[in-house]
Amino acid sequence: MGSNLTRHRLPLPPEDVQAGAFARRQALMPMWGAQPIAAADWPATWQSRQSVLPAAGSLAYIHIPFCANHCVFCGFYRNGWLESQASLFVERLIAELAHEAVSRPAGGRIDAVYFGGGTPTLLPPADLAKLIAATRRYLPLAEQCEITIEGRLDARSAELVAACTEAGATRFSFGVQTFATALRRRLGRKHDGEQVAGYLRSLRGQTDATLVVDLMFGLPGQDEFSLLDDLAIATTLGMDGLDLYAFNAYPGLPMLRMIEKKALDPLPGLPEQALHYALAVNTLRDAGWQQLSNSHFASGCREQNRYNALIKAGRDCLAFGAGAGGKLGGVSYQVQSDLATYLATPATEKPLSHMALQSPQHALIGQLQGALDQGELDTNLLANQPGLLARLAEWQEQSLLRLANGKASLTTAGRFWGPTITRELVMLATSATTTPTSAGASQ
Repeated sequence: MGSNLTRHRLPLPPEDVQAGAFARRQALMPMWGAQPIAAADWPATWQSRQSVLPAAGSLAYIHIPFCANHCVFCGFYRNGWLESQASLFVERLIAELAHEAVSRPAGGRIDAVYFGGGTPTLLPPADLAKLIAATRRYLPLAEQCEITIEGRLDARSAELVAACTEAGATRFSFGVQTFATALRRRLGRKHDGEQVAGYLRSLRGQTDATLVVDLMFGLPGQDEFSLLDDLAIATTLGMDGLDLYAFNAYPGLPMLRMIEKKALDPLPGLPEQALHYALAVNTLRDAGWQQLSNSHFASGCREQNRYNALIKAGRDCLAFGAGAGGKLGGVSYQVQSDLATYLATPATEKPLSHMALQSPQHALIGQLQGALDQGELDTNLLANQPGLLARLAEWQEQSLLRLANGKASLTTAGRFWGPTITRELVMLATSATTTPTSAGASQ
């Protein structure tokens, strides 16, 4: 499963790797600028939002909160897999969808639905198909709505994809992370790289649905040779899309404890991460893949990455299932993540655990975030803020972007720093009291 792509790609153009542009990569928090709503006001606030029709471009997120095991790189683990609980959960989730449909006036349009988790593919194929059918029954989906199922690969994948496709799913995203068997074992993944590649190859021969793989860089012990091997494998399996995510070392992750105990190699530093990202972007570009966002690539026109593009742009998103987060009509909300509480909540009530008023600048935040994630910003958005235009000019000097024809276009290095650039630009654009942080200084 090796590759000699390294010799082809190195050395990279120096401007593609700007590891010292900032002290660290740091994204804008999803709830940034929101004002919490008192719990006593949740029922009335929620009721008032039920009259808001989802505008074109709206989304729905369905959360399946079960995992077979706690992956050491993941900070989102909540519930182990229990089939008896899963059956109860499916029925409660369908009841949540049905009750909201009764409360919502007719009309509206949802352009993309995402089944995330957790691990949605842990559900039996029949239960997952039932949920997809309920989503189509109770939500105002666009005729060509993108319906994505996120999950893991195993021997059941072909059966599951067939059942979900028949129920209406159009897209499947599989969290591979890496094909390197030794590293997969250290990350707690059950199947080796050859098995995973075999499952994907088999799926490609059995379905016309859009297939996407998630890969990661910045993993402990991962070097450019391993990353290039991952890309070489992924690009020969007939996949429609590929996500390339940087590992985020959130406090408290099991992986960090393992590194401290020397059970895992140290994490690559920023110079290595920036090099690996640029190497991957150049390799995929040379292989004919199109970069749709800072972290997403497509091998053809079938892959649209619609849900991720719209959620980054701040579109409304209806949320269902324990732990799901959504926003509607200027209010963001969280569905109760405690599974027992979620299951015990009457079907006539939305099991909420948090509500907040979105920032007054929410529309601008969405415009900036969505544009920068796709690599190009219309500088007219900042026409009345000369300080921000000056910051763009500074980033151009650092080879993070290019200014031309009223556009700020991120370079490969700028795309690596995209989350950090977005965070700083949004904070500067929406808060007159924010003190600008010089490039290279700690954020």
